Amino acid sequence: MTQYTLPLATQIPHNLATEILDKSANNWPVWEKRVLSCLTIVGLEGYVSGAVPCPDYTSDPMSAMNWHQNDRAVVSFLTVKVSREEQEYVAPYAPASSKMVWDALVARHFDATLQIHLLREMFGVKYGLGTESPAETSARIDKLATRILDLGTINKATLVSAAMVNAVQGDLDGFYQRRTSGVQFPQPEVDYFNSAEQAALSAITTERSTLQDVLFPQVSAFLSSSQGASEAEWSRLMELLFQLLGRLEAIVIAPGWNRALSAKAEVTDEVQRLQNQLQSSTAPETVDAPHVGEAERVACAAVATELAKINEEIAPSVAEYLQRQPNAVQRSDLINVLSQCLARLDNMVLFPDWNVTTERTRAVEEVRRLLTALERSQESEHNVNSEFISHEEQVMIAFIASEMAKVQAAFIPAVASFPRSNPQLRDEKERRDLSKSLFETVQRLDSTHIDPDWEQARKERRNCARAVEQLQEQLDSLPGSLEEQEAVLKIADERAKTQPLLFAAVTTYLANRNEKERLRLSDLLLQAHGRLNAIVLGRGWPQATAQREGAANELQRLQDNLTPPSESGSNPSNGKTEESARTLLVGERGKIQLLSVALELYLKNPNERGRGLLSELLLQTLVRLDGIAMDSNWTTCRQERKTAIIEVQNLQDMLDAA
Repeated sequence: MTQYTLPLATQIPHNLATEILDKSANNWPVWEKRVLSCLTIVGLEGYVSGAVPCPDYTSDPMSAMNWHQNDRAVVSFLTVKVSREEQEYVAPYAPASSKMVWDALVARHFDATLQIHLLREMFGVKYGLGTESPAETSARIDKLATRILDLGTINKATLVSAAMVNAVQGDLDGFYQRRTSGVQFPQPEVDYFNSAEQAALSAITTERSTLQDVLFPQVSAFLSSSQGASEAEWSRLMELLFQLLGRLEAIVIAPGWNRALSAKAEVTDEVQRLQNQLQSSTAPETVDAPHVGEAERVACAAVATELAKINEEIAPSVAEYLQRQPNAVQRSDLINVLSQCLARLDNMVLFPDWNVTTERTRAVEEVRRLLTALERSQESEHNVNSEFISHEEQVMIAFIASEMAKVQAAFIPAVASFPRSNPQLRDEKERRDLSKSLFETVQRLDSTHIDPDWEQARKERRNCARAVEQLQEQLDSLPGSLEEQEAVLKIADERAKTQPLLFAAVTTYLANRNEKERLRLSDLLLQAHGRLNAIVLGRGWPQATAQREGAANELQRLQDNLTPPSESGSNPSNGKTEESARTLLVGERGKIQLLSVALELYLKNPNERGRGLLSELLLQTLVRLDGIAMDSNWTTCRQERKTAIIEVQNLQDMLDAA
């Protein structure tokens, strides 16, 4: 029998879920529907519901690997679609699974009694009360109905509870007060009072039946299970009991309804007794911090891996280095490895009561001890070698050492502490400032004059420059800010929507060339280029910039394949090809005019972000103009391109002078 392999999912359509979950906005119902719809489109909704379990690594490693990649994609999708406060809330659950992230959000936002309260409010709306017009009253009813249905399908218990509570509304308090004062009432009013209490009793009886016939057997089966407690089942049962308590609380008991009051108290006591039994059967960490069991196991494994690497690989390498002749290159490599290890340990999200926190502290102390040993060896190395070096070279080495000390004291910790899991928590300006400082360090090192005979100085400068370059590579490899991630997603969506279709169309054209189709495809490729260039990128966004350059290169390769049809006898100087180049130039001149207007607006209100964006757009325009292929005898086109380039350079000069 052929084994089924769990496939990798296609890209999640981020653009279909524009809502950002925020507790202050109270937008959970709308957000939940849109996010689940996006996940359903690509077949990933089972990951958040738990319907798609992780395959066994032993029997089906490929499916297990694909499952984890799909699950990580869902976690990233959920994290991007929530506010910064929500991201901090779900951070402890993110390393475990997307289901844990989803369950945490459900527990944070879902109110089990909200539907009942909204139904009561809607049933209580009356026309002609106060200053509200009939149209306004109708609009209020419609809005309440929308909110009720957004919370999910109304089950029978919810509807019965709300209807019975609504049925007993009236002047019952006044009736009871007059009755206790000895006032005699007609029999119809007495019957009404009794029937209202009976309606409340009926609602309580319905909840008691649910408790005894459904929940009690399930709780008993859970408590007597020989397979041990399941966190998912425990959470489900506690949630159902909590919802039942909410429905009981929503049943209004008027003064004097002793039977209803007693019945409600009895059912409430039974529910709380079951809750206490569940709590006493579950480990404390499951009750106090739901869903962290798997996350703690993942954290333990990560810390154990780092400790093993420190003890078995890094520490012996440091010991071997300290016993041999000092080598600046090797020392720099070891410091870089230790800094990366320290960054991984610092970025682990742990609960304070987890035992693994002690192990992480021990690992961090060991890394710092090794770093201290390497720093001391560097000082002794300079002391030994200084007596054989000229005074001028020693001055230069001291300058380079001051730069290296700044790198080790400021830049290495700064890059190491930059968050890996949630980079959007750190201001994008900090990343740019850090990158700028690294670049300035390299400039200062390059500007130093070192004689050919100063071998030690050249070696120190090379080591320092290499350390700075490695830090820059680390910084560039980190996930971008929330804004850069959004830009990357837009570029990915554009590539997914247009390029497969254009690739197929160009392939079909090459099999059956004709001039009309070639011009149509050229126009489509030009439009695709325009949409890519319309995605605004900030300065210092390496991932987004690389993604857009890759997409633009793919489009350019398709454009290169659109040669004029051979049956037309065209050549590079053909008028139609020159006309196509002129069309591209006209499009670029139109963009230059828009940039001119944008520059005028910027000059009225200058700011650093606007300057960076305009400078980037002008540079892209120059690149596109330079990329338009032209034959040497296309005099008019070449003159038009030259004019356009001069216009762009003039705009850049105005921007620089501002």
